[in-house]
Amino acid sequence: PYLTQGEFYSEYGSFDVSITLPENYVVGATGDLQTKSEIEFLNKKVEETKVMIDSFSKYEYLTEKSFPESSSKMKTIRYTQSRVHDFAWFADKRYMVLKGEVELPLSKRKVTSWAMFTKQEAYLWKNSIEYINDATFWYSKWNGDYPYNQVTAVDGTISAGGGMEYPNVTVIGYSGSPISLEIVIAHEVGHNWFYGILGSNERVHPWMDEGINTANEIRYMETKYPDNEQFSENFGGVADKIHLDGINHHCGNHITYQLTAGNGKD
Repeated sequence: PYLTQGEFYSEYGSFDVSITLPENYVVGATGDLQTKSEIEFLNKKVEETKVMIDSFSKYEYLTEKSFPESSSKMKTIRYTQSRVHDFAWFADKRYMVLKGEVELPLSKRKVTSWAMFTKQEAYLWKNSIEYINDATFWYSKWNGDYPYNQVTAVDGTISAGGGMEYPNVTVIGYSGSPISLEIVIAHEVGHNWFYGILGSNERVHPWMDEGINTANEIRYMETKYPDNEQFSENFGGVADKIHLDGINHHCGNHITYQLTAGNGKD
């Protein structure tokens, strides 16, 4: 069963998917890309992005109105992946691309990481490979190594909230700050385990999906940023005026739980 844009429960399967679209589109998808020319295309985008990534300001999206014409020439690209619940793909002609690699803590196998994003929040996404790699590493260390060959995060407006996970690929909405982007990327990458790899049914046992995944997200923040005051930072510098200063990510989650429980909705 599906609910609007996501939060699904389904059987496992093997996918062999070919996508035909104008050749100037950049695609992020589930699975291993099998098309050599498309791999070369993405690697070229990576080099172009490295040159320009630091030039974008916080207000770039206010002045960036251009949307390129679709190429008249088409391309067909192919992806394959086994042992996943679904296949998803995202495409944008404006995407810039970053590429990285993370060594898994247990098997020492290497996984390729991809980030694809528009200019709107490029100033935040410039460090996104670090977020993807760290999330993949720590979730692997705590829950078992990531079993696939690539992990991707894409910038997207139709994101079912702050972010929405699919096998191997997650779509991220508007973030507003570096730490918010990192938290959402870590959380959505984490869904590859909960429920993705373990296959729990969120419709029946939500705590086994969102609950355990959020516990790992909190552990990630406490491990990487033990002195964080992330919850207080959400109030834009006025936290001390409303007696909510010095509150970290973990305690912030506890406060939101208390609010829910206090209303009898837990």
